[in-house]
Amino acid sequence: MKKALGNAIGFLGRMSSQFTLIIGVVYLYYHHPKLNLKYESCSFEDEPGAKWVDCNQEWASNFGLPALPNMTTLFVGLFGIFMYRPVLLQVQGFPKNFVQYGIFLFVQGFFANFGYCGKLGVVNGFFSIFVAVLAFIAQVTGLEADRMLKIKGHKVVDCVADEQDVSRSLSEAAIKDYYPWTIMSVFFCPILGGMGVYESYQVKNLKKAKELDGARLASQNAAKWGLWAIMVGMVLIGSLTIIGVTNLPPAVVASADDDDEDQYGYGDDDDGDGDDADGDADGDGDADDAADTERRLREFLGAKTVMAADVFGQ
Repeated sequence: MKKALGNAIGFLGRMSSQFTLIIGVVYLYYHHPKLNLKYESCSFEDEPGAKWVDCNQEWASNFGLPALPNMTTLFVGLFGIFMYRPVLLQVQGFPKNFVQYGIFLFVQGFFANFGYCGKLGVVNGFFSIFVAVLAFIAQVTGLEADRMLKIKGHKVVDCVADEQDVSRSLSEAAIKDYYPWTIMSVFFCPILGGMGVYESYQVKNLKKAKELDGARLASQNAAKWGLWAIMVGMVLIGSLTIIGVTNLPPAVVASADDDDEDQYGYGDDDDGDGDDADGDADGDGDADDAADTERRLREFLGAKTVMAADVFGQ
């Protein structure tokens, strides 16, 4: 039960790091380095107002320390994924316990999420901080993650005695081939998922040959490649989806008809007939006054009266 809860917290932490990586990819797409190389125009002589050593100085701004803020989210997300996840690539020696992992998640939330990609960074930043609090609680209550790290150092907070580490059984029934997992991973990343399927196939062959040590290693590799395939696929799908949605052209606003659908020609849009959108002809922003409206109505009614008199007079 404790290991299951520890694995759940580790999985939530990996999710926050994975979404941090997605935010980093999207942010770097909109702030990508500009590869504008000046070669022929870049001589070894000083020009008026500029030193020759400053030619191509833009590259220092794109790849040097000034460009570090644009890549912070990407690097922190990568480090978070590589650092912690059962049977995934782990940075040896860190974190040794949930206290260290919680500190990293706090740093990830404050420095690699807030301020990046609008509300996406803010939401994921608070999520990282929430998981960091769970990590601290896990350390105090003595929770452990499955295969957290093989090297265990001194715990900063040790309120519960360590339980005896029971290694995974090497019995044939305990060795899994992870076939459904690796086959599903092929749809996320065919190359890495294919390697996982191959390792799953090796598990079955080695179990038949009664080589349990090799079968166990192949089982671990199958799970590892399947996780990597799904992780890479989710990062690519998430990044491309966000970039595609936010890069859509602006919606075309349909223009109003130019015909006069109002009464007696006032109050229409500015369609070139002499009336502004507010109904006046002087462009002062005020509507037609009562006298002007009355005059126009009289002219209209007078014209109709004359036409009627002509008809009846005939």
